[in-house]
Amino acid sequence: MPRPKPVHPDIALREEEQLFAGRFFDVYRQAATLPSGLQQDWQFVTHPGASAIAALDDQGRMLMVRQYRLPVGNWSVEIPAGRLEEGEAPMLAAQRELEEETGYRASSWEPFFEFVPAPGFCDEVVHVFLAQGLEVVPGGGLTCDEDEELEVLWMRPEEVLDLSPADSKTQLAAFRVLAR
Repeated sequence: MPRPKPVHPDIALREEEQLFAGRFFDVYRQAATLPSGLQQDWQFVTHPGASAIAALDDQGRMLMVRQYRLPVGNWSVEIPAGRLEEGEAPMLAAQRELEEETGYRASSWEPFFEFVPAPGFCDEVVHVFLAQGLEVVPGGGLTCDEDEELEVLWMRPEEVLDLSPADSKTQLAAFRVLAR
């Protein structure tokens, strides 16, 4: 897993220790002194980052996946997404995830936006791509991870905004699609 991002040059790092090493993320503690002299002691999650896909069909509908999310104890309808593998470029991860989670490929790809979902406790950056020119992968293509069970569906961006509970990457993607 990745180490914490480098500390800004204005910040004096006094201590750093890894508290937990997990399958999807690690937890670190850092003690630092800010330029004002204020001392902070912070625990946070390091994450390799993720790619997500706002995949649109010719009618402007968004390709979505429905899956059970154990941490929130509920089903969630989201845009396709997944964690970056070590050394993997975000665009390649997006292309891989679209095919694995939905069984579709796209002929047109462009970077759409990036965001940090929880900067108060996690360094994850989510790279969102706009994918168009969708076609079903010959032979199915849908190859979920062993711990995933996904249902593929189509929704208009306006419908996506009404989802509850809703995750941030999906809501941001729907807003950005509508703003185009």
